[in-house]
Amino acid sequence: MRTHSMPGPGRALRALVVLIGLVLAVPTMIVASPTSATAASTTIDSRSATSSVAAAWVPRVVPLHSGEPKIALDSGAARVDFLDVCETEDFNGFACITVGDGDGTHTGFPMYKCGWRKVYNFINAGALVNNQWGNVRVRLYNASQAELASYGNGRHGIPNEILYATEWISVC
Repeated sequence: MRTHSMPGPGRALRALVVLIGLVLAVPTMIVASPTSATAASTTIDSRSATSSVAAAWVPRVVPLHSGEPKIALDSGAARVDFLDVCETEDFNGFACITVGDGDGTHTGFPMYKCGWRKVYNFINAGALVNNQWGNVRVRLYNASQAELASYGNGRHGIPNEILYATEWISVC
């Protein structure tokens, strides 16, 4: 029986470099801020520095672990590119999710560490790529931790009614 293993530091670093390369095609700003004593959050922002439009809401996933950046995507095309990259071999072992920010921009979260995560402001335009090994599923749960949806390998759209009710996500 094949067991689930985590990507090694080299693969995770290579995957992070690919994601950073994706958003460096447009002006970027990298901001790091600790979210807890054990995990740090990194935001990679591909939005124009001259944009005066603020996101209507700010999607978050807690915790995000080292090598799991929060990626701000400036358009629907950047969102599609992010999901395409998540389907590549460099992202074997990852689950990537995107959600809308309410202003035409999107936020992406590539995750490879197993466990439950709390999500905030998952409002619309949801999609995910489950590129984990084997039959491992990404599961979405409501506030009382009742399962709302379960996604196997591949790319999936997430209906807004499920996304609105999602408060927890389980990777692996």
